[in-house]
Amino acid sequence: MRVILASSSTRRREWISKQDWMSRHQIEFRSMDIDESRYSIVGDVPATVRNIANAKASHAGRSLGVKRRDWVALVSDTLVEGPASKVALGKPLDALEAENMLRSLAGKRHYVHSCTGLITPSQEITWELFSDTCEVHMRPLTDSDLEELVKTGSWKGKAGGYDIKGLASRHLEIFDGDEITVLGFSSKAMERLREILSVDILASGESDSPVL
Repeated sequence: MRVILASSSTRRREWISKQDWMSRHQIEFRSMDIDESRYSIVGDVPATVRNIANAKASHAGRSLGVKRRDWVALVSDTLVEGPASKVALGKPLDALEAENMLRSLAGKRHYVHSCTGLITPSQEITWELFSDTCEVHMRPLTDSDLEELVKTGSWKGKAGGYDIKGLASRHLEIFDGDEITVLGFSSKAMERLREILSVDILASGESDSPVL
């Protein structure tokens, strides 16, 4: 069965490629861009993440179509909830914004929210959404810590401006939840994906590979 990950996230692609239970399945990667600002809900970061993931699932579903049914597709969105207020911290646009995000998180606990959509074809495109939250503590950062994290570019493409599998890992501790949530997937979605793959409920078709 083909598993299509509609995400340009390096961490998501690396993670799913390394799972033993994916070894019998063909993984395909697609990039997909939507205007996420349209789906923001002020003061409610979990709802914003779910809205964005739902929009991504809708877009991916329309693009993939139902002619061929031997696939399951994934979309996902992740946001960091700032500790001082209910402000969503997404991917920094530049080094200055990354530094400001890291300063706001340093020495505090914060929440990371991920929502993953699983899209399957039948007579029509349908999808399920799964949400998870992880509580993370970032230790206090010195000026040299900040300089290293910013200048090396480890913040690029990472919600909140940090990479839990990169240089920032030494400054982070998970208090409640799963690391996979910080990496960008809902753990409940991955459990559901394993169920789908194990029973192989999707039928194969004869159309060309879908393109997002």
